[in-house]
Amino acid sequence: MRVADLFCLAVGNLRENPLRTALCALSVAVGSGALLLIAAIGLFGQTQLQAALRTIGVSGLTVYLDGHGAGNALSAELANTMEQAITGIDSVMPIKAATGTVRAGHAIENAVFLGADERLGKVMHLEVQAGTLMTAQQAEAAEAVAVVGDELAQRLYGRTNIVGREIRLHLNGRDQYFTVCGVVKSQTGALGSAISSFAPHLVYVPYACLASQQQNADQVFVQCTAESDLDTVSDQIETYLTRRGQVDGTVRVQNMTGMVETIEGMAQLFIAVFLAVGAITLGVALIGVLCSMLAATHEKTEEIGILLAIGAQPRDIRRLFLLQSGLLCMIGGLCGLALASGAIYFFTSMLLDWRIVTSLLVLSVVCGAAAGLLPAVRAARLDPIDAMRN
Repeated sequence: MRVADLFCLAVGNLRENPLRTALCALSVAVGSGALLLIAAIGLFGQTQLQAALRTIGVSGLTVYLDGHGAGNALSAELANTMEQAITGIDSVMPIKAATGTVRAGHAIENAVFLGADERLGKVMHLEVQAGTLMTAQQAEAAEAVAVVGDELAQRLYGRTNIVGREIRLHLNGRDQYFTVCGVVKSQTGALGSAISSFAPHLVYVPYACLASQQQNADQVFVQCTAESDLDTVSDQIETYLTRRGQVDGTVRVQNMTGMVETIEGMAQLFIAVFLAVGAITLGVALIGVLCSMLAATHEKTEEIGILLAIGAQPRDIRRLFLLQSGLLCMIGGLCGLALASGAIYFFTSMLLDWRIVTSLLVLSVVCGAAAGLLPAVRAARLDPIDAMRN
Protein backbone atom coordinates (compact mmCIF):
# COMPACT_ATOMS: atom_id res chain seq x y z
CA MET A 1 0.00 0.00 0.00
CA ARG A 2 1.12 3.53 -0.70
CA VAL A 3 2.10 5.84 2.11
CA ALA A 4 -0.68 8.25 1.15
CA ASP A 5 -3.27 5.47 1.47
CA LEU A 6 -1.90 4.43 4.86
CA PHE A 7 -2.00 8.04 6.01
CA CYS A 8 -5.64 8.45 4.93
CA LEU A 9 -6.64 5.22 6.67
CA ALA A 10 -4.83 6.26 9.87
CA VAL A 11 -6.49 9.67 9.92
CA GLY A 12 -9.86 8.06 9.25
CA ASN A 13 -9.41 5.64 12.15
CA LEU A 14 -8.58 8.53 14.47
CA ARG A 15 -11.66 10.47 13.36
CA GLU A 16 -14.04 7.55 13.90
CA ASN A 17 -13.75 7.83 17.67
CA PRO A 18 -13.01 11.50 18.38
CA LEU A 19 -13.52 11.28 22.15
CA ARG A 20 -10.97 8.51 22.59
CA THR A 21 -8.57 10.27 20.24
CA ALA A 22 -8.95 13.55 22.15
CA LEU A 23 -8.40 11.88 25.54
CA CYS A 24 -5.28 10.05 24.34
CA ALA A 25 -3.90 13.20 22.75
CA LEU A 26 -4.65 15.10 25.97
CA SER A 27 -2.71 12.57 28.05
CA VAL A 28 0.28 12.85 25.70
CA ALA A 29 -0.02 16.65 25.78
CA VAL A 30 0.08 16.65 29.58
CA GLY A 31 3.07 14.32 29.64
CA SER A 32 5.12 16.15 27.02
CA GLY A 33 4.19 19.57 28.40
CA ALA A 34 5.14 18.54 31.94
CA LEU A 35 8.47 17.22 30.67
CA LEU A 36 9.17 20.52 28.90
CA LEU A 37 8.18 22.58 31.95
CA ILE A 38 10.42 20.54 34.23
CA ALA A 39 13.33 20.79 31.79
CA ALA A 40 12.85 24.55 31.42
CA ILE A 41 12.58 25.10 35.18
CA GLY A 42 15.70 23.03 35.74
CA LEU A 43 17.73 24.89 33.11
CA PHE A 44 16.48 28.25 34.38
CA GLY A 45 17.32 27.34 37.96
CA GLN A 46 20.79 26.12 36.99
CA THR A 47 21.47 29.35 35.10
CA GLN A 48 20.29 31.43 38.04
CA LEU A 49 22.42 29.39 40.45
CA GLN A 50 25.53 29.82 38.34
CA ALA A 51 24.89 33.55 38.06
CA ALA A 52 24.37 33.80 41.82
CA LEU A 53 27.60 31.94 42.56
CA ARG A 54 29.48 34.19 40.16
CA THR A 55 27.95 37.24 41.86
CA ILE A 56 29.00 36.05 45.30
CA GLY A 57 32.50 35.82 43.87
CA VAL A 58 33.74 32.77 45.76
CA SER A 59 36.60 30.80 44.20
CA GLY A 60 40.02 29.42 45.05
CA LEU A 61 40.90 28.68 48.69
CA THR A 62 40.13 30.33 52.01
CA VAL A 63 42.48 29.93 54.97
CA TYR A 64 41.63 30.62 58.61
CA LEU A 65 42.64 29.56 62.11
CA ASP A 66 40.44 27.51 64.41
CA GLY A 67 41.04 28.09 68.11
CA HIS A 68 43.57 30.91 67.87
CA GLY A 69 45.32 31.65 71.15
CA ALA A 70 48.06 33.98 72.27
CA GLY A 71 50.71 32.72 69.83
CA ASN A 72 51.56 33.78 66.30
CA ALA A 73 48.61 35.04 64.30
CA LEU A 74 47.58 34.44 60.70
CA SER A 75 48.43 38.01 59.81
CA ALA A 76 48.53 39.93 56.55
CA GLU A 77 52.32 39.97 56.80
CA LEU A 78 52.43 36.17 57.08
CA ALA A 79 49.99 35.83 54.17
CA ASN A 80 52.27 37.89 51.93
CA THR A 81 55.24 35.71 52.95
CA MET A 82 53.21 32.59 52.19
CA GLU A 83 52.40 33.91 48.71
CA GLN A 84 56.11 34.10 47.87
CA ALA A 85 57.02 30.77 49.46
CA ILE A 86 54.41 28.44 47.94
CA THR A 87 54.34 27.65 44.23
CA GLY A 88 50.92 27.49 42.62
CA ILE A 89 49.59 30.60 44.37
CA ASP A 90 48.74 33.45 42.05
CA SER A 91 47.58 35.95 44.66
CA VAL A 92 46.51 36.17 48.31
CA MET A 93 44.47 38.75 50.15
CA PRO A 94 43.90 38.90 53.93
CA ILE A 95 40.41 39.77 55.11
CA LYS A 96 39.49 41.52 58.35
CA ALA A 97 35.80 41.78 59.19
CA ALA A 98 33.84 44.12 61.44
CA THR A 99 30.14 44.86 61.86
CA GLY A 100 28.45 48.20 62.08
CA THR A 101 26.10 50.54 60.26
CA VAL A 102 26.23 52.72 57.18
CA ARG A 103 24.49 56.10 57.18
CA ALA A 104 23.83 58.68 54.49
CA GLY A 105 21.43 61.44 55.41
CA HIS A 106 18.48 59.87 57.19
CA ALA A 107 19.04 56.42 55.66
CA ILE A 108 20.83 53.83 57.80
CA GLU A 109 21.68 50.21 56.98
CA ASN A 110 23.40 47.35 58.77
CA ALA A 111 26.64 46.26 57.14
CA VAL A 112 29.65 43.99 57.41
CA PHE A 113 32.91 45.83 56.73
CA LEU A 114 35.61 43.77 55.07
CA GLY A 115 39.18 45.02 55.10
CA ALA A 116 40.78 44.29 51.73
CA ASP A 117 43.47 45.68 49.43
CA GLU A 118 44.22 46.21 45.75
CA ARG A 119 44.08 42.42 45.12
CA LEU A 120 40.33 42.38 45.74
CA GLY A 121 39.55 42.07 42.02
CA LYS A 122 42.02 39.18 41.61
CA VAL A 123 40.85 36.88 44.40
CA MET A 124 37.13 37.64 44.07
CA HIS A 125 35.01 37.90 40.94
CA LEU A 126 33.17 41.16 41.48
CA GLU A 127 31.13 42.86 38.78
CA VAL A 128 31.96 46.57 38.89
CA GLN A 129 28.91 48.73 38.15
CA ALA A 130 30.53 52.16 38.56
CA GLY A 131 33.91 53.59 39.53
CA THR A 132 36.83 51.27 40.34
CA LEU A 133 38.05 49.02 43.11
CA MET A 134 40.57 50.44 45.56
CA THR A 135 44.11 50.94 44.32
CA ALA A 136 47.38 49.86 45.96
CA GLN A 137 48.12 53.45 46.95
CA GLN A 138 44.73 53.83 48.63
CA ALA A 139 45.13 50.51 50.45
CA GLU A 140 48.66 51.25 51.70
CA ALA A 141 47.81 54.79 52.83
CA ALA A 142 44.60 53.59 54.54
CA GLU A 143 42.59 56.20 52.67
CA ALA A 144 38.97 56.54 53.70
CA VAL A 145 37.52 54.95 50.55
CA ALA A 146 34.90 52.24 50.27
CA VAL A 147 33.48 49.83 47.69
CA VAL A 148 29.77 49.22 48.17
CA GLY A 149 27.07 47.10 46.55
CA ASP A 150 24.49 48.52 44.16
CA GLU A 151 21.61 47.59 46.49
CA LEU A 152 23.18 49.57 49.36
CA ALA A 153 23.78 52.52 47.02
CA GLN A 154 20.14 52.40 45.95
CA ARG A 155 18.91 52.39 49.54
CA LEU A 156 21.19 55.21 50.66
CA TYR A 157 20.95 57.58 47.69
CA GLY A 158 18.17 56.19 45.51
CA ARG A 159 20.50 55.44 42.59
CA THR A 160 23.28 53.03 41.70
CA ASN A 161 26.15 55.33 40.74
CA ILE A 162 27.21 57.06 43.96
CA VAL A 163 30.94 57.24 43.18
CA GLY A 164 32.41 60.26 44.99
CA ARG A 165 29.61 60.39 47.56
CA GLU A 166 30.35 60.25 51.28
CA ILE A 167 28.94 57.64 53.62
CA ARG A 168 29.29 57.52 57.38
CA LEU A 169 30.46 54.19 58.76
CA HIS A 170 29.95 53.39 62.43
CA LEU A 171 32.58 50.85 63.45
CA ASN A 172 34.74 50.25 66.48
CA GLY A 173 32.45 52.52 68.49
CA ARG A 174 32.96 55.68 66.42
CA ASP A 175 31.78 57.29 63.20
CA GLN A 176 34.07 57.70 60.22
CA TYR A 177 33.39 59.29 56.86
CA PHE A 178 34.40 57.33 53.75
CA THR A 179 34.21 58.28 50.07
CA VAL A 180 32.71 55.71 47.70
CA CYS A 181 35.29 54.82 45.03
CA GLY A 182 33.40 51.96 43.40
CA VAL A 183 30.03 50.24 43.20
CA VAL A 184 29.78 46.49 42.54
CA LYS A 185 26.86 44.18 41.95
CA SER A 186 25.42 43.25 45.33
CA GLN A 187 26.65 39.90 46.60
CA THR A 188 23.86 39.43 49.12
CA GLY A 189 21.33 40.09 46.33
CA ALA A 190 22.32 36.76 44.82
CA LEU A 191 20.78 35.03 47.85
CA GLY A 192 17.31 36.11 46.78
CA SER A 193 15.12 39.04 47.70
CA ALA A 194 13.61 37.31 50.74
CA ILE A 195 17.02 36.54 52.28
CA SER A 196 18.93 39.60 51.12
CA SER A 197 16.42 41.89 52.85
CA PHE A 198 17.64 40.51 56.20
CA ALA A 199 21.31 39.95 55.28
CA PRO A 200 23.72 42.80 56.04
CA HIS A 201 25.37 44.63 53.18
CA LEU A 202 29.04 44.07 52.39
CA VAL A 203 31.30 47.13 52.32
CA TYR A 204 34.97 46.83 51.33
CA VAL A 205 37.42 49.26 52.94
CA PRO A 206 41.24 49.32 53.04
CA TYR A 207 42.63 46.57 55.28
CA ALA A 208 44.74 49.06 57.22
CA CYS A 209 41.56 50.86 58.34
CA LEU A 210 40.56 47.79 60.36
CA ALA A 211 43.82 46.11 61.37
CA SER A 212 47.60 46.36 61.10
CA GLN A 213 49.76 44.01 59.06
CA GLN A 214 50.77 42.10 62.20
CA GLN A 215 47.31 41.61 63.69
CA ASN A 216 45.31 38.42 63.19
CA ALA A 217 43.33 38.25 59.96
CA ASP A 218 39.93 36.61 59.99
CA GLN A 219 40.56 34.85 56.68
CA VAL A 220 43.03 34.79 53.83
CA PHE A 221 41.65 34.40 50.32
CA VAL A 222 43.99 32.47 48.02
CA GLN A 223 43.69 32.52 44.23
CA CYS A 224 45.72 29.73 42.61
CA THR A 225 47.25 29.60 39.15
CA ALA A 226 45.26 27.92 36.39
CA GLU A 227 47.58 24.91 36.11
CA SER A 228 47.91 24.24 39.86
CA ASP A 229 46.05 21.53 41.76
CA LEU A 230 43.97 23.04 44.56
CA ASP A 231 44.33 20.04 46.86
CA THR A 232 48.12 20.11 46.52
CA VAL A 233 48.27 23.84 47.20
CA SER A 234 45.97 23.36 50.18
CA ASP A 235 48.32 20.77 51.69
CA GLN A 236 51.32 23.04 51.09
CA ILE A 237 49.58 25.96 52.81
CA GLU A 238 48.69 23.85 55.84
CA THR A 239 52.23 22.49 56.08
CA TYR A 240 53.81 25.91 55.68
CA LEU A 241 51.66 27.60 58.32
CA THR A 242 51.87 24.73 60.79
CA ARG A 243 55.58 24.00 60.59
CA ARG A 244 57.26 27.10 59.26
CA GLY A 245 54.77 29.80 60.12
CA GLN A 246 54.21 28.30 63.57
CA VAL A 247 50.80 29.89 63.92
CA ASP A 248 48.87 29.27 67.08
CA GLY A 249 45.75 27.24 66.36
CA THR A 250 44.48 24.69 63.88
CA VAL A 251 44.88 25.70 60.24
CA ARG A 252 41.73 25.23 58.15
CA VAL A 253 41.81 25.41 54.35
CA GLN A 254 38.55 25.32 52.41
CA ASN A 255 38.30 24.70 48.69
CA MET A 256 35.68 27.24 47.64
CA THR A 257 35.91 26.22 43.98
CA GLY A 258 35.19 22.64 45.00
CA MET A 259 32.20 23.79 47.05
CA VAL A 260 30.83 25.64 44.04
CA GLU A 261 31.30 22.56 41.85
CA THR A 262 29.56 20.43 44.48
CA ILE A 263 26.58 22.78 44.56
CA GLU A 264 26.37 22.75 40.76
CA GLY A 265 26.57 18.95 40.79
CA MET A 266 23.71 18.76 43.29
CA ALA A 267 21.68 21.09 41.06
CA GLN A 268 22.25 18.80 38.08
CA LEU A 269 21.21 15.81 40.19
CA PHE A 270 17.96 17.52 41.15
CA ILE A 271 17.32 18.33 37.49
CA ALA A 272 17.84 14.67 36.58
CA VAL A 273 15.40 13.59 39.30
CA PHE A 274 12.77 16.07 38.12
CA LEU A 275 13.24 14.93 34.51
CA ALA A 276 12.74 11.34 35.65
CA VAL A 277 9.42 12.37 37.24
CA GLY A 278 8.42 14.06 33.98
CA ALA A 279 9.41 10.95 32.03
CA ILE A 280 7.17 8.87 34.30
CA THR A 281 4.29 11.24 33.51
CA LEU A 282 4.92 10.78 29.79
CA GLY A 283 5.19 7.01 30.30
CA VAL A 284 1.76 6.91 31.95
CA ALA A 285 0.35 8.80 28.97
CA LEU A 286 1.91 6.27 26.58
CA ILE A 287 0.27 3.43 28.49
CA GLY A 288 -3.02 5.11 27.69
CA VAL A 289 -2.03 5.21 24.02
CA LEU A 290 -1.18 1.50 24.15
CA CYS A 291 -4.58 0.64 25.63
CA SER A 292 -6.29 2.81 23.04
CA MET A 293 -4.48 1.12 20.18
CA LEU A 294 -5.27 -2.33 21.55
CA ALA A 295 -8.95 -1.36 21.69
CA ALA A 296 -8.75 0.01 18.15
CA THR A 297 -7.17 -3.23 16.94
CA HIS A 298 -9.99 -5.23 18.49
CA GLU A 299 -12.66 -2.97 16.94
CA LYS A 300 -11.02 -3.08 13.50
CA THR A 301 -10.58 -6.86 13.37
CA GLU A 302 -13.10 -7.28 10.51
CA GLU A 303 -11.62 -4.42 8.48
CA ILE A 304 -8.11 -5.81 9.00
CA GLY A 305 -9.31 -9.18 7.67
CA ILE A 306 -10.82 -7.51 4.60
CA LEU A 307 -7.59 -5.56 3.93
CA LEU A 308 -5.55 -8.74 4.18
CA ALA A 309 -8.00 -10.61 1.97
CA ILE A 310 -7.84 -8.05 -0.85
CA GLY A 311 -4.05 -8.14 -0.99
CA ALA A 312 -2.67 -5.99 1.84
CA GLN A 313 0.53 -7.35 3.36
CA PRO A 314 1.08 -7.83 7.10
CA ARG A 315 3.76 -5.12 6.98
CA ASP A 316 1.10 -2.70 5.67
CA ILE A 317 -1.08 -3.44 8.71
CA ARG A 318 1.90 -2.86 11.03
CA ARG A 319 2.70 0.43 9.32
CA LEU A 320 -0.94 1.50 9.52
CA PHE A 321 -1.18 1.14 13.29
CA LEU A 322 2.31 2.49 13.91
CA LEU A 323 1.43 5.54 11.83
CA GLN A 324 -1.86 5.92 13.69
CA SER A 325 -0.18 5.88 17.13
CA GLY A 326 2.59 8.18 15.88
CA LEU A 327 0.06 10.71 14.57
CA LEU A 328 -1.85 10.54 17.84
CA CYS A 329 1.28 11.30 19.88
CA MET A 330 2.43 13.99 17.44
CA ILE A 331 -0.87 15.85 17.80
CA GLY A 332 -0.78 15.58 21.59
CA GLY A 333 2.92 16.47 21.73
CA LEU A 334 2.46 19.56 19.55
CA CYS A 335 -0.41 20.83 21.69
CA GLY A 336 1.34 20.14 25.00
CA LEU A 337 4.68 21.64 23.93
CA ALA A 338 2.98 24.70 22.44
CA LEU A 339 1.00 25.36 25.62
CA ALA A 340 4.04 24.76 27.85
CA SER A 341 6.23 27.05 25.73
CA GLY A 342 3.58 29.75 25.85
CA ALA A 343 3.25 29.46 29.63
CA ILE A 344 7.02 29.65 30.11
CA TYR A 345 7.29 32.75 27.92
CA PHE A 346 4.30 34.40 29.63
CA PHE A 347 5.64 33.94 33.17
CA THR A 348 9.42 34.23 32.62
CA SER A 349 9.79 35.92 29.18
CA MET A 350 12.24 33.13 28.36
CA LEU A 351 12.40 31.77 24.82
CA LEU A 352 13.32 28.11 24.79
CA ASP A 353 15.89 26.70 22.42
CA TRP A 354 14.02 25.23 19.45
CA ARG A 355 16.26 22.16 19.61
CA ILE A 356 14.90 21.26 23.05
CA VAL A 357 11.29 21.55 21.88
CA THR A 358 12.01 19.60 18.69
CA SER A 359 13.81 16.87 20.62
CA LEU A 360 10.88 16.45 22.99
CA LEU A 361 8.44 16.32 20.07
CA VAL A 362 10.52 13.65 18.33
CA LEU A 363 10.71 11.77 21.64
CA SER A 364 6.92 11.86 21.96
CA VAL A 365 6.40 10.56 18.42
CA VAL A 366 9.01 7.80 18.78
CA CYS A 367 7.63 6.70 22.14
CA GLY A 368 4.12 6.80 20.68
CA ALA A 369 5.18 4.58 17.81
CA ALA A 370 6.81 2.23 20.33
CA ALA A 371 3.55 2.14 22.31
CA GLY A 372 1.69 1.17 19.14
CA LEU A 373 4.18 -1.55 18.19
CA LEU A 374 2.48 -4.37 20.14
CA PRO A 375 -1.02 -3.64 18.76
CA ALA A 376 0.47 -3.30 15.26
CA VAL A 377 2.24 -6.67 15.44
CA ARG A 378 -0.86 -8.28 16.88
CA ALA A 379 -3.04 -6.89 14.10
CA ALA A 380 -0.57 -7.99 11.39
CA ARG A 381 -0.65 -11.59 12.66
CA LEU A 382 -4.42 -11.95 12.30
CA ASP A 383 -5.68 -14.62 9.94
CA PRO A 384 -7.82 -12.96 7.23
CA ILE A 385 -10.59 -15.61 7.35
CA ASP A 386 -10.83 -15.70 11.14
CA ALA A 387 -10.74 -11.88 11.26
CA MET A 388 -13.66 -11.51 8.82
CA ARG A 389 -15.60 -14.28 10.58
CA ASN A 390 -15.23 -12.45 13.92
